[in-house]
Amino acid sequence: MLKTIFVGTGRDGTTSLNHMVARVFAASSGGRTMHEYCCREFHQAFCDYRETGAAACWTNLQRMVGECPYDVIVGNGYAAVLPLFAEQYGRGLKLVHLCRADRAACIASLAKNCALFPTAYGNYSSSAEATVKRMTALHFGEMTHSQWDRLPTEEKFGWYYDKTHALIADAKAQFDDYTKIETETLDSAATRRMLANLVGGPGAVVPPKSRLNAAMIDISAFPKEHQFKMNWLLGRLNIDEIAQDDLYAIDYFLEKFIAWTGYQITNAPQLGPAKSASADKIATDLDRILEIVGKRLKEFRSLRRDLRRRREPRGAGLVRFSLRRL
Repeated sequence: MLKTIFVGTGRDGTTSLNHMVARVFAASSGGRTMHEYCCREFHQAFCDYRETGAAACWTNLQRMVGECPYDVIVGNGYAAVLPLFAEQYGRGLKLVHLCRADRAACIASLAKNCALFPTAYGNYSSSAEATVKRMTALHFGEMTHSQWDRLPTEEKFGWYYDKTHALIADAKAQFDDYTKIETETLDSAATRRMLANLVGGPGAVVPPKSRLNAAMIDISAFPKEHQFKMNWLLGRLNIDEIAQDDLYAIDYFLEKFIAWTGYQITNAPQLGPAKSASADKIATDLDRILEIVGKRLKEFRSLRRDLRRRREPRGAGLVRFSLRRL
């Protein structure tokens, strides 16, 4: 049964946050978390309901709320229907309000994501691909259709940012356990400790930092002791080759792991100011990489078999069997 719901606007760290929740569950008694459970469906159904008033749309929203099979969900699209979650799961459902405090950065990220991937940005993108609706000022009687259409994209997302957070703040009184987290603090020890206690209970293992779905990597944002290694690791990474060659990233990072491990074993000058790991830690890492590579080799061979079966003409197996019997 759903125990905790994390709600934000999107482009505010939900992917990283969900990853940390999964790490807490993996290190504790277990549990299931889902990133963006039915998010697009909630956006669409809410818009359809406000536009038509059809009972079927409301029933669809209730169904998605009631049929949620996860302990935790993290995403956007829930802000407008939080009262339905409170009605279904009671005041004991924990509500976590995720907010990217840098409003301008969040709006810019939403606008960029909309331009790149317009499908889930109906009412915000003019692309024919924008087929899934998202709530607007029209759905709350705050603007006419023509007024909304005249707004620049950034102003539309400004309204979306403000409305999402206002709806969450309005709904918090329906939940006994309400917490607000700013995206900018996700890496902090205090936030990760709070997150562990929230979803795993007192004493749960604190998850490591997670930085997923980032549009760019700022090496200066890492602790001082990791900056040299991150610069060495990523300094020669060719993003264009990653996009063009499916094997480039695998080969690049394997080569980097081999080189860095070799530097640590010999305490080579290429380590710079970075400290070499202990022999036991290096041995553990080598055991892990051998296990990982061994597992992936089996999967590669399985893919190869699948490809061979795809290439075989119909009836080829039967022909070979018949020839063997002659």
